[in-house]
Amino acid sequence: MKFIKRLKKGKTESGQSLVEFALVVPILLVFILGILEFGWLLNAKITLTSAAREGIRSAVVSTVSRDTRAFEAANNAVTGVSGITLINDSEHYSYYEVTDTANDIRNAVVEFKGNVKPLVGFFVDDPFVINAKAIMRIE
Repeated sequence: MKFIKRLKKGKTESGQSLVEFALVVPILLVFILGILEFGWLLNAKITLTSAAREGIRSAVVSTVSRDTRAFEAANNAVTGVSGITLINDSEHYSYYEVTDTANDIRNAVVEFKGNVKPLVGFFVDDPFVINAKAIMRIE
């Protein structure tokens, strides 16, 4: 009995917490970086959708060069925000008008594919493409 008590008494666990910490930290770090990346991209999506809304609003209140005004307004709304860049070409930006003849309504539609620079870059490609679309009635 004295032998078992002596073995228990001499045993220390000082290195156990260090090993557990070393095993948990990488998993926790990846989890936190994933949350940050998701939040960054969600913010970019919300910002680009808002910019598309600003662009379409600017287009429908204008009477000339609606497509140019829509792009300029949207580009001004995202400049310097969340690492979003807009490109004014047919692959990344489109403006068109749709007419509903049954109800005699004309709608303007603007679509963007914004390039977003990732915050971490570990989970998604650089640049990450986010789509946004806005529709508004022309009166």
